[in-house]
Amino acid sequence: MNITKTIDRLFPTTITVFDNVLEEEYIDSMIDDIIKSSKEVGRKENWQSNHNPRLYEHPKYKALGDKVLELSKVYIDDLLFEFEEHYITDMWSNILKPGETHSPHTHSNNLVSGVFYLQSNDNSPAITFIDPRPQTSVLQPQAKEHTKENSTMYYYPAKVNRMVLFPSWLQHYVPKNNSNDNRISIAFNVMLRGQVGRPDNFQSNKF
Repeated sequence: MNITKTIDRLFPTTITVFDNVLEEEYIDSMIDDIIKSSKEVGRKENWQSNHNPRLYEHPKYKALGDKVLELSKVYIDDLLFEFEEHYITDMWSNILKPGETHSPHTHSNNLVSGVFYLQSNDNSPAITFIDPRPQTSVLQPQAKEHTKENSTMYYYPAKVNRMVLFPSWLQHYVPKNNSNDNRISIAFNVMLRGQVGRPDNFQSNKF
């Protein structure tokens, strides 16, 4: 008798990475605006444009806002979800200076979140995702080789002109910036509008 083998990967967490998202001129324009804004308003450490969380309404960020809508639709469609509309709820810029870090967090009240990188180098800290299943830490044998399947944390390098999309509930952080340069990025959230779910399943709502 021959033994047959089937391996399933159940309950995956979908991360989608897009590279070469925008033309270089758009990136340069946004960097200039962010640097100018950081000198005029906001805190000195872990600077964020929290004075304006709707950057997608600003002309300099329109091209990026359009790409966020386009690519987040790809993300949602790949999951085979039914939805009527989707829209950007928040978009803000970040400057992570040398020596700074961004502690673990999630993005509540949204479906999809993402980050787009404007300025980084080979030593810039990567966005790091944490396994959302805490029970996996009960027993952790030493891995012969770290893979996506056996890791409790996984990271994606902060590459210029890269967009990373992920579920808003997924906890993530940015390690200490050990490079000599500022790491500049734009983060955003996307939510659904209209009917979500089907009424005959008794688990629907209208947003």
